[in-house]
Amino acid sequence: MSKAERKRRYRPLGLMIAIAATAVGYGLLPMLPLFLMAWSSLTQRLVGIDFIGGSVGWLAVALGVISLAACIAAWIGRPRGVRLFLIGMVWVQALFSAVRLISSLSSTPSLPEVSGSLSGAAPMLLCQVPLLTLIPLYVTWYLNRAPARQFYDAA
Repeated sequence: MSKAERKRRYRPLGLMIAIAATAVGYGLLPMLPLFLMAWSSLTQRLVGIDFIGGSVGWLAVALGVISLAACIAAWIGRPRGVRLFLIGMVWVQALFSAVRLISSLSSTPSLPEVSGSLSGAAPMLLCQVPLLTLIPLYVTWYLNRAPARQFYDAA
């Protein structure tokens, strides 16, 4: 196929925004504790804090890695089913984050030495709710629009 026959595909701006929001919100942010743990290890400043947060934290990191891989595949545009996989991963991450948020709001400190309550943290945690709803809604809406479907069908 010659250069004249090859048609250049352009990624719509809305698609770039959807993929970038997914990559940051559901790919990099869940992996932040892993980055902190690696930084603490590399700088030899081990402070004795479990940055990951147990098995639920490791699950969040794993979902973040899968979401980031889905974002990279969605950016490239191949395979064709990556559009639906990205939409599914966004909703899985949103539900997982909502469950973690609800459990953190209802939990109490586990150490007997810690006194006080977590009621002061509730407004800060509730600020995550718009992101938990707006990013999945936008990604679902835009990836089902004609320009995005055309971008993935032309692959």
